[in-house]
Amino acid sequence: MIETGYFKSVQNKLYYNCAIPSGRTKRCGIIFVHAADGNRMGPHRMFVELAREFNAIGYPTLRFDLTGCGDSTGTFSAGNINIEVLDVVNAVRFFSEKAGVDGVVVFAISRGARVCYNAISRYNLPLDAMILLSTPISSGRAGLNTLTNRLKQYLYKLKDRQNLIRLFCGKVNMKLIWKTLTTAANLTGRYERSDSTTFVSKPSVLLVYGQYDPIGKQASSHYTANFTAAGIPAQCHVITGANHSFFHYTWKQEIFDVSSQWLSQISDARAK
Repeated sequence: MIETGYFKSVQNKLYYNCAIPSGRTKRCGIIFVHAADGNRMGPHRMFVELAREFNAIGYPTLRFDLTGCGDSTGTFSAGNINIEVLDVVNAVRFFSEKAGVDGVVVFAISRGARVCYNAISRYNLPLDAMILLSTPISSGRAGLNTLTNRLKQYLYKLKDRQNLIRLFCGKVNMKLIWKTLTTAANLTGRYERSDSTTFVSKPSVLLVYGQYDPIGKQASSHYTANFTAAGIPAQCHVITGANHSFFHYTWKQEIFDVSSQWLSQISDARAK
C-alpha cells in the first residue's frame, strides 16, 4: 500500500509517496531524490518503477517532490541548492521516524545527486549508502561538452524530414530548445566548487553514469577521488549505451540489478 501526504521542510510542504512492505525484510529504507525540473516520479517514471522493485524485495521507499517542484510548495531556485539540501535532511529525518528504519539509502539523480553530496558534507545523517546517478560537475569543460552534446542531438533530429518540416512550420518548441541549450551552457558555474574532501556523514557510495553522458568521465573521476581521499568507500559503474537520464527500460533494469546487488554486499559486510 502506498501512502501519500506531505512533511514540512522549513516553511514548505513537501508531498510524498511512501511504501512500507508488509513483512519487510530489510533494516534500511530508500529515499529517491529527483533532478532539476523533475518530480517524485523520476525521469521517465524511473523512481516509480524502481521503488516497486525495491518494495518487492523488502525495502521501504519514499519518493518526494523537492521545494517548488511537482506538488510541493515554495519556489524552485535554479542557482542555489541550499534549500534542497535542507529538503533532503528533513526527508531523511521524516522517513527514519515514519518507517522505523535503522538506516537510510539515498538514491538520487543529476542535480538531486549533487544535493545529496552537499548534504553529507554538512550534516550528520543516518545514511548507510548513497546511489548517485549522473552526478553533475561545474567546470568550463563540463559546460562545453554538455552544450556540444545537446547541439549534436538537435542537428541529428533535423536529418529527419518530418522534423525539418515541423521546424519550418513553426511547430517546434523553440523556447524549450533554447532553455535546454542555456541550461547546458550554464553548467560551467551552476554548483559551488566540490574539491572539499571533508564530509560529516560517510556512507558507502555507488556512482552510476551512462556511457554517453557528456560529463561522465570528468565527473566520475572527480567524485571518486574526493570520496577516496575522505576515506569513503566508493565504486563507479558505467552503463553501456546509456545517456544522462537513462530513459531506456533496459538501462533502468541494469541500474536496479547493480544497485540491489551492491546494497546486498554492503549489508553482508556489515553483518560480519
